[in-house]
Amino acid sequence: MPINIPISADSIFIYGYFLCVALMATVLPFYLYARDNEPSLRPHQKGLVRTETLNAFDLLGLLIFFGIYAVFLLDYLSPPPLDNQGKPQEISITPWILAVGMVVQLVPPMLVAVMLASRGASMSQFLGLKWKHARYLWVITPAGVIIAYMFMFGIEYYGYSGWLEHYFGNDAMLQETVKTYQETNAVTVRIMIAISAILIAPIAEEIVFRGYIYTAVKRFSGRLFATVLSSLLFGVVHFNISALSGSIWAPISIHALFNASQLLVQEITFH
Repeated sequence: MPINIPISADSIFIYGYFLCVALMATVLPFYLYARDNEPSLRPHQKGLVRTETLNAFDLLGLLIFFGIYAVFLLDYLSPPPLDNQGKPQEISITPWILAVGMVVQLVPPMLVAVMLASRGASMSQFLGLKWKHARYLWVITPAGVIIAYMFMFGIEYYGYSGWLEHYFGNDAMLQETVKTYQETNAVTVRIMIAISAILIAPIAEEIVFRGYIYTAVKRFSGRLFATVLSSLLFGVVHFNISALSGSIWAPISIHALFNASQLLVQEITFH
């Protein structure tokens, strides 16, 4: 008998998160078992992103971050509060709410800093933050954004947006931040959203996903699996169906420029 699995925009995030958990629970123990039975196999050290600083303690670190993003996912999927008439209560986005959101965004990278400092590791060295590692950013950053847009235009040409709208509705097309930016005319709110999207989010998210999660998973597995897992979790956490150089500056700058270009498009198109 065929099993019908309900598919919706929200269910994609749920299935994606549990896929990440399942991959962690199966692949990492396999690597650990293989190394335990074959002493010649060493923790993965290849590539520009080094892993010597990390150890078994970082398995706990990965569990902590998976727990944090599970809370974010549950909060996103929770039904909105109801008013006295039993209708969903509309919550207006205020500068105070945005300020709290900015602080929340900074908690995960601060946790990374604490975990590294607790073992005497330099966050600057661990993430490749010294500017000599980023001397090609003036080429990498625009090239990365151009490639991203070429990819987006390519899948759009083949009807990707129409497919998403058909199966998931219009809300699947926009992140909540973009929707808020489109709907508000408050200058302060728009400026704070821009600061969050262009400065805070790229730095915070890249430190956690590309800087720590990717490196920690790579430490206990390999580059391919670490890339797939960290990218999949990044997409799930962003609640967005549509979306390495030895230095974290490269993904931060590409992320920031891409977000800035997206807000510029919104500014031109909707205002």
